[in-house]
Amino acid sequence: MTYAALLTGRVPWLSVRTADAVPGLGWISCADVIRAQRAGGDPTSMWRATLQRNYGPDAPPQVAAMFVLMWYVGVPAYVAATALALTGRSPDVSPDALAFRLHPGQHYPVEIALLPGPELAGEAAADAVQDHCAGFAASYQPEVKLSSRQRYGAVHDELWTALKACAGSAYVADAARLLGVDPARTVRESCCFIYALPGASECAGCPRLL
Repeated sequence: MTYAALLTGRVPWLSVRTADAVPGLGWISCADVIRAQRAGGDPTSMWRATLQRNYGPDAPPQVAAMFVLMWYVGVPAYVAATALALTGRSPDVSPDALAFRLHPGQHYPVEIALLPGPELAGEAAADAVQDHCAGFAASYQPEVKLSSRQRYGAVHDELWTALKACAGSAYVADAARLLGVDPARTVRESCCFIYALPGASECAGCPRLL
């Protein structure tokens, strides 16, 4: 079974495919995003602006900024953590090896493309996902202040979410050890700020509830 077939459908709204290159119009290349951010650019500005319009004029911009952060790092985190938990190995999740497409209305990643790259195992697999996620979090400049706890907490939370969904899988304990995640914890490290939207409240597991 391919990684695409293994991963597709484990999250109801997300599908995974393989491709020889970024599939085309409407797809976001992780390599392009990371490269632009490291050069001082803001390649996710339109993504955040679209979310801001959806949330309404009274929504603090930190909400859109955090959701883009969580959704972006969720792409490599989901692929690597889930594959490691199920098989003990992972496809390449470096920026050059991933692309994704957003839902046309809700604007979260709805499809992931696995591009050519080496299969990884053990610490090499864990290092690849940590490097990709940390590279995005460190260079992300969303025009609002996000603390390092928010940035890197979001990475840990996305890995945690993926591993929680794999409870009971053959390699989940090894994956948790390699990724430095405790699947048994019940509270998130970061806050998505959704409570700040009109009529909304904190999510279950929000650190603000402690």
